[in-house]
Amino acid sequence: MSPWTEFVVHALVALLGVLAVVGALVWSLRRDPRSLRNGFLMVLVVHYLLGFIAVVTARSRELETVTGLVFLAVGGLVALGLSLLPLLLVLDGVLMLRRESRSLANALSLLAGLSLICLPLVLVALLRHENPVTGALAVGLLTAQACAGLSFLVFAVHTALYARIARNADAHAVIVLGAGLVRGQVPPLLAARLRRAVTAVEERTARAGRTWIVPSGGQGADEPCAEGVAMAEWLRDHGVAGEDILAEDRSRTTQENLRYSAQLLERRGVPEPYLIVTSNYHAPRAAMLARSLGIDAQAVGCPTALYYWPSAYLREFVAVMIDHRILLAFSGLAVVGMTGLTWLSLTAA
Repeated sequence: MSPWTEFVVHALVALLGVLAVVGALVWSLRRDPRSLRNGFLMVLVVHYLLGFIAVVTARSRELETVTGLVFLAVGGLVALGLSLLPLLLVLDGVLMLRRESRSLANALSLLAGLSLICLPLVLVALLRHENPVTGALAVGLLTAQACAGLSFLVFAVHTALYARIARNADAHAVIVLGAGLVRGQVPPLLAARLRRAVTAVEERTARAGRTWIVPSGGQGADEPCAEGVAMAEWLRDHGVAGEDILAEDRSRTTQENLRYSAQLLERRGVPEPYLIVTSNYHAPRAAMLARSLGIDAQAVGCPTALYYWPSAYLREFVAVMIDHRILLAFSGLAVVGMTGLTWLSLTAA
């Protein structure tokens, strides 16, 4: 086989790989844009696309040099960002604990940053002993970090991809998820959700006619009234017609928010699809919960304070991973398998 023929064959194989993965992604997005598999397929698309570029540019020394320089520059920026990430997470975690309540959920960015700082030190300590047990533990920790990093990458890519799709989704009603009252009043975080919901209603009313809005939230132990009632009052005070508001005032969890709101709309004869409005860090999981409940609804988010976002986003990532137990099982098997294989290879040496 001539070098040119070999190049063409390799390029066609690489191109077919790209087209196959792109086709799978398009199919998956049309089937359900809320599925986490879309993030995994998007990562595969980028991987195969980079492979195709490497095959094509390998034919020309000039193109290969330019591509190598581009990859080197991008890789350098990524490496710089990853090296600064632990410090930024720690600083954000400290700020989070100072401004918000001291809880495990609010300390996630601090804990993540400290773990990223401590892991290399732990690995060095383990490898210095040079025995099968510590070597196997080091490989197990590296495997666990790789699984967590890949899972987080898939979740982050899915989040970015889904946000672009959901913002233009059609809906006959908008469900606004509650977020707690402060002294019986709508706080800034909840007001941001309501403003985003009003905008979403206006956009969809202009396209398809009347769009209902459902403020959803029950009454907490420290609240003088249900969140849904207070949110409905806020909406009326900001120009939303009362006849377009259906307040849901029984829910205590996000699942109940969605279930009770959908039931309320169904009783009023408002058909699916619906649009869920929440904070930006919470939108992907809210959409996944709607999917698990069999509700045809997409979710969009409103901006939150920058310092609040990392811990909140990490909390959502953990919750999504818990909901996807198969991924956790595969990760656990990978960690145990690599640890066991390393121990066997070191004891046999």
